[in-house]
Amino acid sequence: MSGGVWVASYVLLWVAVVVLAFAVVVLLRQIGVLHTRLRPMGVHFAGEGLPVDTRAPDVGVAFDARDLTLVMFTSPTCTVCAALLPALRALEREYTDTGVVTVEHSDATQPTFRAYNVSSTPYVVAVDAQGHVRGGGVANSLEQVEELIATARAHEHEVEA
Repeated sequence: MSGGVWVASYVLLWVAVVVLAFAVVVLLRQIGVLHTRLRPMGVHFAGEGLPVDTRAPDVGVAFDARDLTLVMFTSPTCTVCAALLPALRALEREYTDTGVVTVEHSDATQPTFRAYNVSSTPYVVAVDAQGHVRGGGVANSLEQVEELIATARAHEHEVEA
């Protein structure tokens, strides 16, 4: 075999690598498109937080002002939290019986994070007017928060019955 055959095979191999890399990028983009079209799975329990029906810790948050209070745990470096906060404020205006309390991670709020057993953000806990936890989990979208509200209200009605 001559040197020209080796050079040609080497060039063809690099062309194949470039084509395969392009195909991987196209497939990754398609997975992202499919992911955005799927229905959100709701808040997902991340192995943290307080169990449902337990009493919420008394850390200076008043729960009796509204039927349901969402305690939103955020972090200053959390981009999802920053995108979700304006939507939560709009949600608070829409649902007049639901309040939103934001707890941003800092040295001063570390005891609150520990009391609620929260280590990741954005984490949302739904607490009723009597101070009982009605649900909670990691919520990355407004749809997930609204599903948490519906679940908390349904659970609250089950407890009343």
